Amino acid sequence: MSKAKFNIVGNVKLYSYPSDYTFEMIKNLSKEERELHLVDQGNNLVVDMGLAQIVNLMVGANTSSFTYCRVGTGTSTPLAGDTDMGTILSTGVIISSRYRAGVVAYFDTFFSTTANNGTWTETGIATASTGGELLCRRKFTSSFIKAVTNTALVSWSITLAAVAD
Repeated sequence: MSKAKFNIVGNVKLYSYPSDYTFEMIKNLSKEERELHLVDQGNNLVVDMGLAQIVNLMVGANTSSFTYCRVGTGTSTPLAGDTDMGTILSTGVIISSRYRAGVVAYFDTFFSTTANNGTWTETGIATASTGGELLCRRKFTSSFIKAVTNTALVSWSITLAAVAD
């Protein structure tokens, strides 16, 4: 007898743009032009709470989807049992664009010159601006300064894949 298995992998990219860039301008950049602004990239941890929320969505136990991106100043390494960010810098920003392609979910969040300014060390996706269910969390490789002199884009991909025995 074969058991059904799957794998979930998350990746997040952090981009910094000049202050005059809008989300519409960024969407129109080519992949190569966008990558010129990449400041951090890596896999994130999908936490237990996020996995439980995915199961709840699958069985209709609730309908709260992942609609907010949070940034923070926490320095602890993400753990499976995390229920929130280490330290949220400000309330989460509504995700600018959510879509899927095949079995990959994409979440792009634009931060304007006035949104969540400070030193960022972590990011996460959740069902609410504060509280709610945290899907995943990532500690950046190095701190990132978000100020009125720049805009930023946090771009997530969450990939589901079938795993053979």
